Amino acid sequence: MRRVYKLPIALRSRLAKPLGRVFSQNEATGVEFRSIANLAPMVVTVGDRVTDTLQSAGRTPDVQIVDGVERRQKREFPKAPYARLIKVKNPAGGVTVDAIEGVRAAFMGKKPARVQVDGEEDLMAMLAIAMAPISATVFYGQPAVGIVAVKANAISKARNRAILAKMGIKDLR
Repeated sequence: MRRVYKLPIALRSRLAKPLGRVFSQNEATGVEFRSIANLAPMVVTVGDRVTDTLQSAGRTPDVQIVDGVERRQKREFPKAPYARLIKVKNPAGGVTVDAIEGVRAAFMGKKPARVQVDGEEDLMAMLAIAMAPISATVFYGQPAVGIVAVKANAISKARNRAILAKMGIKDLR
């Protein structure tokens, strides 16, 4: 594992607030959730359960970022199909160069792509939002809250890039 960019303690409370529309587990089977998922030109999922939920809703994620862990317990990887597997290492509370390069590769190549994380994908939703094409929708899990859907637009991308920049991550082309 190469360089690790750590989340400053001062920013942790900022990330506790969901970045987009929150769907409870019950709402994640509803019409609005399915509509957002099916109308998005690109769907990105961060988290194993989130990936399973989108797949169950009838939408295979174009990019899925998973770690084989749910609520700190090992689990099977999602059944969602993928054409490419990109393996990265990433610790809890940080983002590695490896993770950045893996997410970049997932967006650039053949889809669906899976970024399989050895470690933790807890902060990779920020990377996904910052690096996703405009109009993609990123779905990520918010513990004890539900699934958050964020449309990648100029505002959401700038917000996440600003947080990542405070971690020392500058170039996300």
